[in-house]
Amino acid sequence: MTDDIPILSAPPPEHWDEAFAQTLVGKTMLVNLTFLDADGALAGREAFYGVVITADADAGVLLDLLGPQDGDTTTLPPQTSNIAAAAPGIYPLSDGESVENPDFLSSWTIHGPEEPANDPE
Repeated sequence: MTDDIPILSAPPPEHWDEAFAQTLVGKTMLVNLTFLDADGALAGREAFYGVVITADADAGVLLDLLGPQDGDTTTLPPQTSNIAAAAPGIYPLSDGESVENPDFLSSWTIHGPEEPANDPE
């Protein structure tokens, strides 16, 4: 590990709004994930939704999942700047299910790791 890479113990202030975070608790959030490979090409998409259990600047946003993943939980990074109020409506999911009138939306793009330099391929 090098010393020139900062390790953040908390999100930068521009990414975490404590007052807004507390309004999330008990609300329904729809999360959209877009996966890109190392070249930036689309590798897949995933959407899920749940009720916000906790929102903490250190631990992130904990969701109690609903729908096909009912009973599971997941944690989003501590970044309220990536969460917006949802417009009323029906939001279709990729599995054919839909979510009606979620309170909030959060979308993330996840870039795949680059190929290791010593990969035999």
